[in-house]
Amino acid sequence: MAASFVKIKDTISPELLRMAKAASDPKPLLEAMGTAVVSMAQRAFTDEGLRPSTWDKRDPEPKDGHALLIKSGRLRKSIRISAVTKTEVTISSDAPYAAAHQFGCPEHNLPARPFLPFDKSGHLTPTGADKVEKALRRALKVRTGLA
Repeated sequence: MAASFVKIKDTISPELLRMAKAASDPKPLLEAMGTAVVSMAQRAFTDEGLRPSTWDKRDPEPKDGHALLIKSGRLRKSIRISAVTKTEVTISSDAPYAAAHQFGCPEHNLPARPFLPFDKSGHLTPTGADKVEKALRRALKVRTGLA
């Protein structure tokens, strides 16, 4: 019995080819995902559903009645994309107290009031992952001309 060979020509679909080309420069895609994280973090100050955990109440409540973590709005406005490379996007804040509010500061009796959509292990929350994935899909569609 003789062996026979069949030559198969494998081609990539035009849509998949466009997506692969779009992914060859990941910076715009990472920037879109970072923008989704920044947006969620900024909205978490007023939308409890976007927070990775509940915030402890203040004791005592301030007399001016400003919302928790929104006295001047500086912290919320300071959250931004500070760097994008081919492998990562960096979200940061220049507010010196940002980390203390995100992670807590026991030496100042300040509980964690996280606004970035990451759990204690550093993973995106389910809502965060969903929003980031949707941002990535939109960015891919725009970059591939499929929008």
